[in-house]
Amino acid sequence: MDAELTRLLTDRAGALGAGLEASLLAHDAPHYREAPAGVLRERCDRLVAAFLDAVRTAGPQPFERYVRGIVEERVAEGFALREVQLALTALEAQAWPLVVEAGGETDAVVRRLALVSGIVGRGKDELARAFLDHKEKAEAQVARLSTRLEALFRGTEPTPEG
Repeated sequence: MDAELTRLLTDRAGALGAGLEASLLAHDAPHYREAPAGVLRERCDRLVAAFLDAVRTAGPQPFERYVRGIVEERVAEGFALREVQLALTALEAQAWPLVVEAGGETDAVVRRLALVSGIVGRGKDELARAFLDHKEKAEAQVARLSTRLEALFRGTEPTPEG
């Protein structure tokens, strides 16, 4: 664990959430732009909190769990994969300048940036896996329904006379 990085990002959690919200509103992300302001800000703050949990433990697992947990909700709301990816990318883009501006030994700054990018990167990997899992389940359901529909139609065809 990097106590200095944890302190830096925890102290700036509000700024991270506000910057993330502003970034999402500035990009082509219709589901974020259409969300009520309070809902969007709450989601940004929860994403930042999950990110900070991962920074505190110096491992991506809390962030990965959070990302996996929100996928079903976002899919049900019609979010495209790219919109949720944008949120993760925007979070990383908000954190990097804070780490760089805090300064320190070059090696320490590089390690901190690598930790930030590693956590967000693993979150993006989990996001892709979760969206793919959802897509595969939906396709399987469509195939089952298609088979049932075909069976129903076969049962209603007129029989040949004679």
